[in-house]
Amino acid sequence: MPVEQSEDVQGASSTVSRALRLIEDGVLDHANIDALCERLGIGARQLRRLFHKHLGKSPVQVALMRRADFARRLIETTSLSMAHIARAAGFGSVRRFNAVINEVYGCPPTALRKNPNRVASKLEIQIPIEGPFAWGRMLQFIDPWTASGVEQVVSDRYCRTASFGRATGEICVTYEPSEQALSVRVSSSLGSHLLDVVSGVRRLFDLDAPLHTILDHLDGHPLLDRSLRANPGLRVPGAFDHFETAVMMLLNQHITPEEASELIDRIVEKYGKRIETSQPSLTHVFPSPYVLSKARLESVGIPTRRSRSIQALSKAVHEGALRLDGAPSLDAAIEGLRSIADLNATTAQYIAMRVYREPDAFPPNDPWLRKASARDAGSISSVELESLAERWRPWRAYAAMHLWDAFVAPETGTRPAVWQEGRESSPPTAHQVA
Repeated sequence: MPVEQSEDVQGASSTVSRALRLIEDGVLDHANIDALCERLGIGARQLRRLFHKHLGKSPVQVALMRRADFARRLIETTSLSMAHIARAAGFGSVRRFNAVINEVYGCPPTALRKNPNRVASKLEIQIPIEGPFAWGRMLQFIDPWTASGVEQVVSDRYCRTASFGRATGEICVTYEPSEQALSVRVSSSLGSHLLDVVSGVRRLFDLDAPLHTILDHLDGHPLLDRSLRANPGLRVPGAFDHFETAVMMLLNQHITPEEASELIDRIVEKYGKRIETSQPSLTHVFPSPYVLSKARLESVGIPTRRSRSIQALSKAVHEGALRLDGAPSLDAAIEGLRSIADLNATTAQYIAMRVYREPDAFPPNDPWLRKASARDAGSISSVELESLAERWRPWRAYAAMHLWDAFVAPETGTRPAVWQEGRESSPPTAHQVA
């Protein structure tokens, strides 16, 4: 009986955590409570009960507080008009915006503007970071997965194009250690989608990870100690655009990183939408699910089997048969991916880590993880690794990051040997993947 109660509590906590990630992603900004419940696989009544029990608020109230907090940051740090801020923060009207700010902060929006005469030449948002943050290491992990023309890591900056509906533009993210925050510059064309931009940045850099809880849980394991001490702020890179990252990870299956990078560049060049930006190297937005579902990818050199798999994934996402922004559980995410696309178990776990942001996703077949977990120069079996990783639940994805960290070149800009389908310079042999 006590075991069952523990599992019930853990399951409820996991559901609330998933719901909070989806709310931060903006699900309730663009849909209703039923859409959120569909992702979670539970009823609206049960979800409200869990939220009131664990947070003392309803899901809608949590989403409203998120918008109010974001609006306050815009009021305090930009010279945007109140009407612009109301739209950017997801309020349906200025009247509703005024009412919520008054209710939450006890004053009208204009009273929150500390310097009413401040003039900002560009849209720039500060996103506070809680806990340690390994900015340089995160960029090293992300860099090999950037698609030319769409995103790039330049020195200590991350830049990319973005598209929300018909609005397209660019963003640039830098780390401000003195402020313990990320600074995000956004082109004016995305001014009405600032909340979406911030959600994407938070996902990509895993800013909502309960890092102190994770570090306490992983602390003391000899395999992780070196990385935990050297890079306590290491997080799991996510996905600014769910679909884009899923396609890139699927394409990397069974081919070398260099081959995958070249093919992604061809896909972007032929099927991506060309846009004008302030940076000559940022030229396209990534093709939409609809475009890739119809694309003849063999014409740009994609192997037939992989082309069909990308098309199947794209069609499922476009038609709503597959949601990449949330699943009721890790098992459900893996099952949904593998039922639609030709994915091996390892790639499915990678997508669960990055796209679904499942904190317990873990690819035991990954050869680098098996090497890092061995006590000698060899490697352990996937069965041994899976057994070893049991003590890291429910944070196995973070344990994987710290194991992979042992193989990242120490110099910034050097291409990491991880996050590349677990390969070295050549594709893995059949026994290395499921």
